[in-house]
Formats: sequence, C-alpha cells, structure tokens
Amino acid sequence: MNSIFTIERRKDFPETYSRFLWDLQSFKITASTGFRYTIFDYLNYCIRYWPYRYGAVSISDYLDKINVDFSDPQEDKDRLLALELFINLLFYAPRQDQSDDVDRMFNITPRRHEAQIESERLIENAKYILEQCCNMKIREENHEECPKYYVTKRNPHVDVAVNAVPELMDVLLGYFDVRNQDNLAQKKVMLETIYNYMEPHRKAYKAFSCSAVSEEFFTAINTLGIRHNTKSQVRLPEKKANDIYDKLFMMAVYVLQTEEVNLFKKQLKELREIKNNPTEATSCSEQETHTVSD
Repeated sequence: MNSIFTIERRKDFPETYSRFLWDLQSFKITASTGFRYTIFDYLNYCIRYWPYRYGAVSISDYLDKINVDFSDPQEDKDRLLALELFINLLFYAPRQDQSDDVDRMFNITPRRHEAQIESERLIENAKYILEQCCNMKIREENHEECPKYYVTKRNPHVDVAVNAVPELMDVLLGYFDVRNQDNLAQKKVMLETIYNYMEPHRKAYKAFSCSAVSEEFFTAINTLGIRHNTKSQVRLPEKKANDIYDKLFMMAVYVLQTEEVNLFKKQLKELREIKNNPTEATSCSEQETHTVSD
C-alpha cells in the first residue's frame, strides 16, 4: 500500500531547480561571525575562501568563466553545473563557518551552527532533485585540501565494474560526470587510460565470453583516432564521436566486470552441484565437523 513516503514523484527539473534557487536566495541564517545572510549570500561569501575557486570572487564570477547563467539557465546542463557548484559550496560552508567561529575571541555557541544545519538540509534536497529529475547522483572525490563533489549519471553497470577494478575507480565513476558530457578530449583521455589498463590482460579476455566485445574495443580504440593521430585513423564528426566514445566506454565496462561475473557463475554452479549430489554435500559437512572436533 502506498503512503506519502513511498509514492514516487518524478519532477520537472527546471521547476525544481527554480525552487531550489529560491530557497537559497530566501532563507536566512546567522553565521558564526554574527552577521545574518541568505544562504545564497553566505555561499557567495564562502566561495572567496573555497580552495577550488580559481580566482573567482563570487558565484556569478565563477560560473561566468564556464559560460553558465545560474539565474536564468536555458539548458539542463547549465542547471546541473550550477547545482554542482552550489553542492560543493554547501559542503564547504560549515567548514568555513567553523573556521570563522574558531577565529573569534570568544566561542559561546555549544550547538550545531545554522550554516551546518541548513547546508545538510539543502544537500539532501539537491540529492533528491538529481535522483528524481535526472537519474543522477553526487560523487565525492577526496583531495588533500577538501573533497570535490561531482554531479554524475547513476549507472549500476559502472558500479559493478568499480567493485571488480577499484584501481580504475576515478576514471570509471568520473566518465559520466556532467562536465564531461560533451568533452571529447577528456573522454579520449579516459578511454585511453582504460585501454592501457586492459591491454596487458588482452589474452585473458579472449578466454572469456566477452572476447568478441573486448577485441572490438581494442580495435576501435586503435583506429578511431583515440590513441593515435595518424592519417590512417577514421575521422568521426563530433556528435558521432561523442556517441561512439560512450558506447566504447560501456563495452569496456562490460569486459572489466566479466571476470567477476564468471566467478559468480562458478559459485552458482558449485551450489547446483551440491544440490544434485547430496551425498557429496553430507560428506563435506561430516569432514568439516570432524575437523572442528579435532
């Protein structure tokens, strides 16, 4: 039976983005400095100290550098990039607020600060908007100064591949980040990184069920101008190249998880064999009991 908590709500992204922005620009908090700000104005203050501001002095300044109009975006990609910046600043804001509090002569605030409470609320709202409107999520990437947060597509196949090949985690999880959506140069770099990891295992892949897919992946990478830049390479129009790169990435994801899937297949086969040979299962059980008693 459905309830107010279980009914799925698919939302209109431009509308929910506008409401999120209105919340940022309307709700007020009192910061540790004693000043009262709208949350948006407080984030505007925080960006001046955010380690990844690239010289920007305001939210508008930062987004102008990447040609994004956060106040009246015309495309979903611009909304996602603006939302990504807001998310990063919301994660950073409590840290800046705490730093300001420590710098004060007297700290008489024994409770969680408003900046932290409201930042957590808005981050949860952003997660919900991304999931319900765009089938996307927030990806955290740890760095020495402070984490970076990326808006990226949800993809269970990629998650399985990451479990199988954790050393490629950053590349696999980052491929579908919103900022890479049309970035052919970055996609080429990521595909080449995956190729370099897979190439030493090429002979092993030939023994798997994915052999035809893996060989097509290697051949395509070597002939479509991804690893090489010679006259013999096939030249693809930009839009076609973007589509082909995404398909090649998903082919690689399939190959990378095959070894782990084969292990699952082996385990299932062993379970079936035990069921079909109860005498063998009993013998194994007795052997384990004998070992324990010894």
